[in-house]
Amino acid sequence: MKLRSLRALTAVPVLTAVVLSAPAFGDQLKMKNGDVITGEVKKIEDGELFIEPTYGSEFSVDLAEIASVESDQVFEIELASGEEIKATFAGGEDGAQTVIVDGNPVTVAMTGFAEATEPEDWYDRVSHVDVNITERSGNTDSSNWLIFADTALKLGDHRHLGELTFTREKIDGEYTKKQDLFNYNYNWLFSGPWYLGGMFTYERDPIKELDHRYTTGVTLGRDIFNDSDTFLTMSVGAGWSEEEFFGQPKDSGGVALWNLRYTQDFRDGDFAFYHNHNINYQLYGNENMIFKSNTGVQFDLIEDIYAKISLRYDYETEPAEGAQNEDTTFAIGIGAEF
Repeated sequence: MKLRSLRALTAVPVLTAVVLSAPAFGDQLKMKNGDVITGEVKKIEDGELFIEPTYGSEFSVDLAEIASVESDQVFEIELASGEEIKATFAGGEDGAQTVIVDGNPVTVAMTGFAEATEPEDWYDRVSHVDVNITERSGNTDSSNWLIFADTALKLGDHRHLGELTFTREKIDGEYTKKQDLFNYNYNWLFSGPWYLGGMFTYERDPIKELDHRYTTGVTLGRDIFNDSDTFLTMSVGAGWSEEEFFGQPKDSGGVALWNLRYTQDFRDGDFAFYHNHNINYQLYGNENMIFKSNTGVQFDLIEDIYAKISLRYDYETEPAEGAQNEDTTFAIGIGAEF
């Protein structure tokens, strides 16, 4: 018993020395006032460094207050001079930061960093399926359902987005809304946030007497914001459209295109607001302008299941004879991300 106790007492300082000498995990931020913050450096933007510490939520620190940064993560860095590099942060002293560029140490003033972000993954994909169903019975029997599915795929500098929407509304056994819509967008990110793209849409709406409408075109766009919380992109373009209404000859011609997509995440993505819209201005026939928008909020329930509230608004300046200019769909449902 005495021998075991002696061995145990001998082990205590050895274990203590191992723990104290073990390296700290994560990135390390040393402040000029002597404070040290350990966590994960997220980005540098607008004169501030954003870090998520091991003990709490992400916050930002003024670059002028930082003595040095250490991180093994490779960052895409833009210097105040406009030069762009890929480097890791290797510490420094009193605001003179050392970065490793292609294996070589380079010293940069801490306030000389205009922007630093983690490189995007070469491959990324996310898909969603939303289901919204309402049934009513009594003096009036009605059923409404909306199914929406989308897939966003990124392969290096190439982005693909496909969306499929089915909307049905029936009152006392007769359809009052029956719309099928497919959208596809391709983006080639050729210079930072700028991209060239192509698009294709198909729409069918028998209630509006629309047998089909095809639109295809080329676009030029720019990502205004694209980070972990905010995504905003806009594009303009030109294309060709063909449409046919029941009992009427086909009509086709050039179109001017506009598209906007916006998503804002809150509470680490548990809650999100989004707004998407596009405008097709037909340069033929009666020069119809077609506006379609989808606005809503989404909040997580469990795992990859979420609830969604959305408002879809369609407007045409020159609808088919007998059809209204506006069409609004309000939906509450659930969805899944995979």
